Amino acid sequence: MTGTDKIHPKFKEAMEKLTAMSEEERLSEENKELFEQAMNYAPLDIQPKLVAIRKKYDELH
Repeated sequence: MTGTDKIHPKFKEAMEKLTAMSEEERLSEENKELFEQAMNYAPLDIQPKLVAIRKKYDELH
């Protein structure tokens, strides 16, 4: 089993959409739900990176 076998489809969907956006778009209020979806389904090894992004989001809002 490879690492990609463990990636939840909802995480993959959210990350594909978020990756296509600029940083400003990713951190916008309109995309908060999409980011939350990524957080909720993220593999454990990726969660710390998303937490750092969430802190940046919270500072902006």
